[in-house]
Amino acid sequence: MKNYQHILFASDGTAENEAAGEHAKKLAEVFTARISLLRVLDHLPFDEPVDRVPPEDADQVEWFKQDALESLCGFANRFDIPVAAVNVVVTELSPEHEIIRYARENDVDLIIVGARERHGLSLLRGATTDNVVHNAPCDVLIVHL
Repeated sequence: MKNYQHILFASDGTAENEAAGEHAKKLAEVFTARISLLRVLDHLPFDEPVDRVPPEDADQVEWFKQDALESLCGFANRFDIPVAAVNVVVTELSPEHEIIRYARENDVDLIIVGARERHGLSLLRGATTDNVVHNAPCDVLIVHL
């Protein structure tokens, strides 16, 4: 079995995705690997309703980035992961592109992502998880959510 040295948990920021994060943390302990947390914001909901709304005078990109960072830091604290391992990327590219880029640039040897069952129209659009699996430079663990 491969001995993993650097595990990347790519989160979508949802509460249910924390189950995948639990797997990442436990595997990091088993392999005494370092762990990184990554959240990619590929589009910002400027024209659609959201649960959290930035103040009118705030830079919306920075506000959403800070909100995502605080969420990941909360996860890191709950699982005793160093906050220095937390990363938020805002991109116009796809999330899978940024996940793969991060893995290559940071010598990641295992990517962990959560996946939900897709139905209806969501089957027609490309899934981030599928694209990461087929293009990753390392092993990928998919945790069913």
